[in-house]
Amino acid sequence: MVCRAEVSDLELHPEEGQVPKLTEELFRGLFNEVGQLEDDLTLRKYVFFAGMERNLRKEVWPFLLHCYPYNSTYDEREQIANIRRQEFEEITRRRLDLSGNQLNQFKRKIQSVVEKDVVRTDRGNPFFAGDDNPNLTVMKNILLNYAVYNPGLGYTQGMSDLLAPVLCELRDEVAAFWCFVGLMQRAVFVATPTDRDMDRSLKYLRELVRIMVPKFHEHLQNHRDAAELLFCHRWILLCFKREFTEAVALRMWEACWANFLTDYFHLFLCLSIICVYADDVIAQDLKADEMLLHFSSLAMYMDGEVITRKARGLLHQFRQLREIPCTLAGLCMRCGPGIWDSSHSPRIYCTGHEQYGYCPNSFN
Repeated sequence: MVCRAEVSDLELHPEEGQVPKLTEELFRGLFNEVGQLEDDLTLRKYVFFAGMERNLRKEVWPFLLHCYPYNSTYDEREQIANIRRQEFEEITRRRLDLSGNQLNQFKRKIQSVVEKDVVRTDRGNPFFAGDDNPNLTVMKNILLNYAVYNPGLGYTQGMSDLLAPVLCELRDEVAAFWCFVGLMQRAVFVATPTDRDMDRSLKYLRELVRIMVPKFHEHLQNHRDAAELLFCHRWILLCFKREFTEAVALRMWEACWANFLTDYFHLFLCLSIICVYADDVIAQDLKADEMLLHFSSLAMYMDGEVITRKARGLLHQFRQLREIPCTLAGLCMRCGPGIWDSSHSPRIYCTGHEQYGYCPNSFN
C-alpha cells in the first residue's frame, strides 16, 4: 500500500521551473576578466533549482565545498591548488612515516576498517568495478589520509559511501581529498557521525514535522519511540545515497551545498519524503519499528524529482510563516555562506522552558 508521489502546482516554490540549469556558457559568464566569481548568488540559485551539466562538476564542486573562495582569481586558485597538493603530499608522508605503537594502532583502528569498507563500496559503478581496480587504492589512500588529517574524527563507517561519488566525478586524488574535507566539515548537511550533529538535525526535523505535518506528528506521539525518527537516520548520515539513484542523490547533494535560501535543505528533503508517504504510515497505523521497515522498503522506488521539487515548496511555505517557535530559531541563522536573507524575519515565540527559567534555544 504505497501512494503515488505527486506534487501540485500550488505546493511548488514560485520560481520552480523558471531557473535554467547551469550550462558551460552560463557558468563562464559569471566570471570577470581576472577569474573572480562576482555573483555567487546566481550560481547557487542555478544549482539549487536546476542543477548543472555533469562536466561542470569538476569546476563547480570545489566552490560549493569551499575549496576555493568565490571571489578568488584564476591565479589565486592555481596557487591554492599547488598549496593543497603539497599539503596532501605532506599528509601522505606523515601517514607512511608512522611506526611502532602508532602504526599498530592506526592499522588496527583505522586501516583495517577502511580496507573492508572500500572493497564493498559502489562496486556496481564501472569506475570502481573489477579486481585490482586502482581507483579502489586511491579511495583507500584518501580515507587513510583523512584519518591522519582529522585524527579527532578518524574514520567511521559510511565515509567511503560519501567519498566514492566525489572521487568518481572529479577523477583527481588531491581534488577529491580536499572536496571530501569540505564535505565533512559541513555538519549541517552531512551529520559527520557524531551524536551532537544528528541530535541537532533530528530536533529541528521533529519541530518541522510538528508544525508542517501535524497529522503525522500526532501519529508519532501515539507510538512509543516513534518520535526518535529512526527511519530518518540513514537519510541524514548517508545523504540520501541509499534512498535514490546516484544521479538523483548527487542532485540533492548539490542543492544542499548551494546554501540557497537555507543552510538546512537536507531537512526539507526529509520533510518532503515524510509528507509524500505519511498517509500510508497513518492509514496502516505503523509502529516505530514498522515505520523503519516501511521507509527502508521505499529505497530506490521513490521519485527523487518529485521529492526535491516538493522540498523546495516546503521551504517556501516555511519561509512564509510569520512566527516560528524558538526551537526552530536556529534555522533562520546563517551557519555558513547561507543566504537566509534579511527580508525573512519571523517572530520567534518561546515554547516554554520553566525548568530553565530562560529560553535555551535563544542561544542556538
